[in-house]
Amino acid sequence: MSVTKSLFGKLNEEEIFFYTITNKSGASVTLQTLGAGVHSICVPDKNGALADVVLGFDNPGDYVNPDYGYQGLTVGRWANRIRDGKFTFEGKEYTALQNQGTWTLHGGGRFSFTTWEAEVNGENSVIFSRFSPDGEDGFPGNMTFKVIYTFTDDNTLRIDYCITSDKNTVANPTNHTYFNLSGNDGETVENHWLMINADYFTETDSSQLATGELGEVKGTMMDFTTLHKIGDNIDVPFRACIGDVGYDNNYCLRNTEGRFELAAVLEHRESGRKMEVYTDLPGIQLYCGGWLSRNNTVGKGTSLVTYRRGVALETQFYPDALNIADFPLWTVKADEPFKTTTEFRFSTL
Repeated sequence: MSVTKSLFGKLNEEEIFFYTITNKSGASVTLQTLGAGVHSICVPDKNGALADVVLGFDNPGDYVNPDYGYQGLTVGRWANRIRDGKFTFEGKEYTALQNQGTWTLHGGGRFSFTTWEAEVNGENSVIFSRFSPDGEDGFPGNMTFKVIYTFTDDNTLRIDYCITSDKNTVANPTNHTYFNLSGNDGETVENHWLMINADYFTETDSSQLATGELGEVKGTMMDFTTLHKIGDNIDVPFRACIGDVGYDNNYCLRNTEGRFELAAVLEHRESGRKMEVYTDLPGIQLYCGGWLSRNNTVGKGTSLVTYRRGVALETQFYPDALNIADFPLWTVKADEPFKTTTEFRFSTL
């Protein structure tokens, strides 16, 4: 195992660095100081051939364009949506940065678009850290946010989120990597097979904001309780999907008590690559890049960031859980570490 550091490029005259963790088989993960993000994951197919299985960019500046979908970035302080950008916590109303009309998406976005400090942590791990001052983007508490990436010899990428604050506050961290296990530049994700360990999803209104109701997946295009192709039902009209966007929905995992359990399985059967997602969080957002332009010309080489080219599986608390009392939520207590973990385990069929 080894960790190497290299220069990615500059953004506004600030240097952005790569940290690449390589295991004994040659598989690797490349991380970046911009957004504490995942730039690439190179893992083998059934024949042992390595390929990059995540989307991203050659130019650091493209990572900070919100229209390009937060590719690979750490999201905070609050992932997903907050209705009207407002929430009440411990009797006080807060207004977050409203970056999608009147509501907040991914904490307002700026948290993801900053440069983080980084340090090598042994032979297979990197710690990224960022200080977020009290009131930044409307959220309470002086918060220190750490993201610890660890890549193992069995091709598991572990992400530990460690948060401390000087006052009680809220946090909903996630990672926004888009996966395409084919390793093929032009292939979309409809041909990937998916299972999500959930019987319910959070119902949404016409603006994709959570209503507080839960819908059953059984008998609908939302049902991924057994493995089947993403493309089987992605274009079936459904109340929780908008137009031709397809899936952009939060699933309510069967685990709501903080246990570390299997959340989802993604397979690409032609290449033989498989990915299992484990988490201790109660929700996972399935998003297949349906808001991305079909005509984008940016990406890594000829692997472009375009419509439905990648699938994001974002472990999280439910959208707008700050405003919906029935949704599970664990808050950050003053001077007490808040931790959550997600793993992406890569293997072959």
